[in-house]
Amino acid sequence: MKHVLLLIVSLAAVWHGTLFARIGNTEPQVADLYGKPVKEGELDKNAVITNTYQKGDYLILVQFFRGRSIAESYTRTDKHEFSKNELSTFLDASSAGQEWKKDPKRRAWERSDHGAHAWSETLAGRPTLLIQAH
Repeated sequence: MKHVLLLIVSLAAVWHGTLFARIGNTEPQVADLYGKPVKEGELDKNAVITNTYQKGDYLILVQFFRGRSIAESYTRTDKHEFSKNELSTFLDASSAGQEWKKDPKRRAWERSDHGAHAWSETLAGRPTLLIQAH
């Protein structure tokens, strides 16, 4: 029975990981996951475009540089705290096969290849997870 439960949890984690964007995704790949942006950004002075998407209870901002995602933020619209499972799912999606190392002093993580870092904080009263490529 434990093996069946472990298999179900593993498959659910893999399935959930495909529901969220990954650092490095293209704009069309992100749109396939989240649909049309609720707000399309314009090219800023650094050649970065920030699009805003809405999916379920999440407001998602994705920054693109040269057509690829370089930063993402996930905000709970219902103001509930993120569960450990939610944080794990978001981080796993942007792991690029690497392990996330948690900072023991705060809610922050560094990818083992040092290719990205993430942190969680409350912005405008809403729990937010931010993931950024280096």
